[in-house]
Amino acid sequence: MSYFSRTVTAPRPPVIPKPKVRPVRTRSELLRRYRKPLAIGFALLALAGTLNVFSSGQLSQREVVVVSSDIAAGSEISANQLTVQTARLDPQDSEVFESADQLVGQRAAVGLDAGTVVRKYALVGPQLLAGSIEGTVAVPLRLSDPATVSLLHPGQMVDIVLTTGDGFDQEIQSRTIAKAVPVLWVPQSATSSEFGMLNGATATGEGIIVVAAASSLSDDLAGAVSRGKVTAVLVN
Repeated sequence: MSYFSRTVTAPRPPVIPKPKVRPVRTRSELLRRYRKPLAIGFALLALAGTLNVFSSGQLSQREVVVVSSDIAAGSEISANQLTVQTARLDPQDSEVFESADQLVGQRAAVGLDAGTVVRKYALVGPQLLAGSIEGTVAVPLRLSDPATVSLLHPGQMVDIVLTTGDGFDQEIQSRTIAKAVPVLWVPQSATSSEFGMLNGATATGEGIIVVAAASSLSDDLAGAVSRGKVTAVLVN
């Protein structure tokens, strides 16, 4: 046999063994092994959700009324306390105002800081009872001592106490006619003075406040001042 007739066989490449992957036995091992891909996946999902919110029109630029200077709770709103600015809001939000004329002359139920978008529930009116349980009504109440109104503010919980008798012909008796009712409104003079006090000034509004109470108590509360001395006791 000739030397040149011999077949030359190419060498075989070395066989590289596959690395053995230990099976995952616990949830913590699974999280450690795939924490980086999971983190990247969650970040991409969050970014996609954010872009979807802005691109789908869920929020839009709207011209709405904004407080330009602080408004005290219970005070009458004036035109120089309001301005119209552009804000990114839900286009279906019907609680905001687009014109300052709609607010001038109304009273604030809560304190409003400058820069706050004014909403309907922040005003004295039927919207004050939004979120209240069924059967709740707003009751105007005249306190026997108008000066005590200066201690109250919207949102404060009070017990209403009726004191009857004069100590001579009739024995003096006191009873609570409403427990833990929230104050909805107080006169402007009671909220616009320093430290919530009147600084010696006479209270205006003749001691009238508005509280939220069950409709079954409305008659007893509204006519209480004609039967005796009416007092509001602050409670937690």
